[in-house]
Amino acid sequence: MTSPFWRRLISASLALFPCVSAQALTQLNVGEDQANQGMYHGGWNVGSGGDNGFFAWKMVSQAEGEGSFAGHYLGTVAEQPEVAPITTDRVFALFANGKSFAESAAFRGIAIPLEPGDNFTFEILHGPFEPKDEQDDPAPGEVGVTYRTGQADGSVGEIDLGARLRFFAREGAANYLIKDREQEFDTGIPITQEALALTLTLVDADTYDLEVINLRDQSVNLLAGRKFGGEAGTPVQSLAFFNRHAGRHDFYFNNFQLSRTIE
Repeated sequence: MTSPFWRRLISASLALFPCVSAQALTQLNVGEDQANQGMYHGGWNVGSGGDNGFFAWKMVSQAEGEGSFAGHYLGTVAEQPEVAPITTDRVFALFANGKSFAESAAFRGIAIPLEPGDNFTFEILHGPFEPKDEQDDPAPGEVGVTYRTGQADGSVGEIDLGARLRFFAREGAANYLIKDREQEFDTGIPITQEALALTLTLVDADTYDLEVINLRDQSVNLLAGRKFGGEAGTPVQSLAFFNRHAGRHDFYFNNFQLSRTIE
């Protein structure tokens, strides 16, 4: 099954040929990244990936005491076959589990300033919230991503610094949640173990559409005309992916694409 990332990439590539429609000719791919790229052959490290429309990655974690674990790695289909819907080989991965409340985060700056009409897509995958050990901290976990203004990346406590939109799953909740202008909004989209493609469309400086596609059955949920939170008029300049004590199952993400409509 072809993911939305590749369908959009193919559409953008077809703009090189005169036989395609005028609509395809207006699409320009201005940023992209995926874990399969050669720049990650040596691993996913702090400072890697500063190319293709994005600034370098910064990963941080917090796990206090013996028996607690948090961090990042490149997952592979060979070792984690469940990631196959979002890669042919490698994915970015965060883990966090243990006796204390463990947390890991990956920060990514956007080098191409987002403009009205831009579509920003990436894909995520996570399992159910389950303790890795019977002695694990019972506090409910979360996984998700925050779209932010600014580039703060010093600690896991900064994942919501400059937040304009947060999309996440919380242990015990039935549906994915959003924090934007509303403190907490139930999307009505059931939390799933299937891979999802998230596409943010910038309507204007303070308004966005968010499309959520289930990559298994291609079902689409569109959250349209929502208002960003945070300081009005501030741009979306970075992402913060987070795994806050999700337990046995790690949080995976991949296939970044930023496309722009050119008149």
